[in-house]
Amino acid sequence: MKEKIPILYLDNSFTFGGAINSLLYLLRALDKSHFTPILVTAQPEAFLHQNFDFIEWKHINIKLPWVHNQLYKKITGYKFFSSGFGLRYVRRIRFLYWLLFVTLPEAARYYRIGRKHKVRLVHLNNMLGGQLAGIIAAKFLSVPCVAHARDFEEKGYLAKSYAKLIDLHIAISGDIKKNLLSLSIPEEKISLIYDAIDLDDFNSTQSGEYLRQEFSLNKKKKIFGIFGRIIDWKGIKEFIHAAAIVIQSVANTSAFIIGDCSDGDNKYFTEVKDLISYYGLEQNIILTGYRRDIPAFMELMDIVVHASIRPEPFGMVLIEAMAMGKPVVATKMGGPLDIVVDSETGFLVDGGNTEQMAELIIQLLTNKSLAESMGKKGKQRINQNFSKERYAQQIEHAYTTLLQNRPTSKRL
Repeated sequence: MKEKIPILYLDNSFTFGGAINSLLYLLRALDKSHFTPILVTAQPEAFLHQNFDFIEWKHINIKLPWVHNQLYKKITGYKFFSSGFGLRYVRRIRFLYWLLFVTLPEAARYYRIGRKHKVRLVHLNNMLGGQLAGIIAAKFLSVPCVAHARDFEEKGYLAKSYAKLIDLHIAISGDIKKNLLSLSIPEEKISLIYDAIDLDDFNSTQSGEYLRQEFSLNKKKKIFGIFGRIIDWKGIKEFIHAAAIVIQSVANTSAFIIGDCSDGDNKYFTEVKDLISYYGLEQNIILTGYRRDIPAFMELMDIVVHASIRPEPFGMVLIEAMAMGKPVVATKMGGPLDIVVDSETGFLVDGGNTEQMAELIIQLLTNKSLAESMGKKGKQRINQNFSKERYAQQIEHAYTTLLQNRPTSKRL
């Protein structure tokens, strides 16, 4: 009989996004006969009841330095504290305040939970800069600490210092691995494990027909869209520029923007709506807001577009779309380079090149056999390489190897 290993998962996200979604897929597929997951997160309790009741979880309120920073912004708004010595002084005072009154109490909570459950490993689900409390808790529990690198870390002193305290880093893409190496992390302490999805959630049995009625779309309407938060680096305005060209060139076509600015910039969202109005395309480019029925929207699409203007850490939307047999057009930097086989499962374009993006969307909309061929090959690629089962097996192997190679020690 296998020994059951309790693992403490720490997640400081409080809005829906790729990090918590990816963790959900991992925990669904994790071998519960060998590992016992305990999740501590800032996600809303209603969301946790709906999605995580198959494991033990605890909701806690968390403060993040880049969110709860009103006083810091106010002080650094003064000229003396906006640069040079003044800024360095404020940052040091802020760090000490945060360490004493936020980080250490949070670490103590994690320690108590970990000690109660006799955890053998701590898994951090977010950026290092917001998870010092988890690192400290792991040290006091005398257990290894795994950091899931889901975004690019800044190459500063703190990031490098925190990184040294981690026993294993999981990189979700080749570019994330390069970023970790640039922090002087030894390659043997990095595992490249791509994110994955639950193929049961994203398959061709989903129906988007009710959406045609909801948005008054005729049967012959050609549809392409972009999914995700409405924030600047996601390239929403670039998508609109490309969509304007496509809609002018291909008759009976609509574009969708599925998502909202839940933790984004309301100013940018206004700019997006103004740009749609500038082109006079309010009836052709549809803003849906936040939607939970993403698989149905994927099924509705003829093409799914990814338009980020900076390297994407991974690109979950792409594997979701490809799993449903949809051809994709994505910018050729970051995670999409690991996902999309250019000219085989979709097209890769230069970031910000809206004319090239429009040209390739038009090519797929007007060449049904090409679109179907790319969609079929994309689906095969996802089934083979990006299932939650494969994902969980790789992480389980990383856990087991780490625990086997770590000398036993007593907890404090």
